[in-house]
Order: sequence, then C-alpha cells, then structure tokens
Amino acid sequence: MANGQKTWCIANPLSSDSELAANIEFACSQLDCRLIEPDGPCFEPDTQMHHASYVMNLYYQTYGRHLANCDFRHSGVVSLTDPSYGNCTFQSGGALAEQEPSVIWCNNMSPSMNSLGKTWHLMIMGLQGTWCVAKPGTSDDLLQQNINFACNQVDCGPTHSGGACFYPTTLINHASYAMNLYYQTTGRKKSSCDFRETGLLVSNDPSYGNCSYQYSHD
Repeated sequence: MANGQKTWCIANPLSSDSELAANIEFACSQLDCRLIEPDGPCFEPDTQMHHASYVMNLYYQTYGRHLANCDFRHSGVVSLTDPSYGNCTFQSGGALAEQEPSVIWCNNMSPSMNSLGKTWHLMIMGLQGTWCVAKPGTSDDLLQQNINFACNQVDCGPTHSGGACFYPTTLINHASYAMNLYYQTTGRKKSSCDFRETGLLVSNDPSYGNCSYQYSHD
C-alpha cells in the first residue's frame, strides 16, 4: 500500500441483514451514531448497508485504523476510495496502521486469524490485490445501471438464480460482483472502478461463502 494512502472501512456487499444489524448495534454501543438517525445527514439512503458502513468506518477510524477494527467477523472491507456520498461525509484519518497489535501472523494461529494477519501483512507491504465494489450510498437506479453496463461486457452468470453469488439477492451485491469483474477484466485501472463515482477500490477480498470475487495482485 502506498505510504500515506487514506483508508476507510465499509460493510462487505455480501453481508446479510442480520450481520449488518449486529455491526450497527455493536459500533453504536460505543460511538455516537446520531448522524444515521432520521434528519441526520447520513440517514439517507435508509438502508442497513449504508448505515452499517458509516458506523463501521467510525469505529475503524476511532480505534486506530487497524485491520482488525474493520473485520467485524469478516463482514468489513477496507476501502481505498472515499465512500462519502451526497451530504454524508465518512470520517477519515489516514493510512492503515503500520502495526496490528491484536493480529500476529504465525503458523499455529487459527485459520481465520491467520488469514487476517496475512492480509494485513500484504497490505502493509504493498502486495495486496485490489477489488472493486459499489459505494454503500448508491441508489438502486444507479446500481442497476452499473449491472446493465458491466454485464453487457462480462459474464454475470454467478449472480443469476442458482449461481454462487446470487445470494444475498440485493442490487448492491450483484452490482459489486459485476463491477469487480469488469474492473479486473479491463486491467484493474482506477478509472475502471469509477462507475460515475459509485465504485470503491477495496484492499481485502470481499469474497464470502461460496461467492468468489475475481482478483489479481497489483
């Protein structure tokens, strides 16, 4: 990762509603979440994906931007692009912390924690791949337009009924899969993840369950 690269934390587009609700409850038990309440600048769009992403980022920034602070039981991803949208500003503090106090990469660690340690190590060394996902605050209309555009050029079969990435059946999940496939297929250029400023580059793998997001190390 480039020195000084700002980072944010957002919810993985593949997260279930129950996971998002749990993340909101956890983060808001420790932080001031009034900005996602009605009349707050981050209330709209009124979706769990957007609200969870806002409070997960607030937690991540408040507690030092360690990768573990954006894990949320594997339902968070670190974004290299500002997810702020409209009048809602996502707090940013700086780069991913250079030391990960709660994660040590070692051979006798549990598989999940060892994976997290490896991800942090690769990110710090600048060797981690990048993926493209939809910005949490994107409207349904724009998400559908992104799906139509990307799927006109890449194979979106896994997001169809019976496919490995069909669930959860949300536009943000299907759009993120298609946007990432387009981004990877067209050479991983930053402009290939713009989608009229509705795409975000993330630095840890958003794959979840049986749904695998194509990736390539930069």
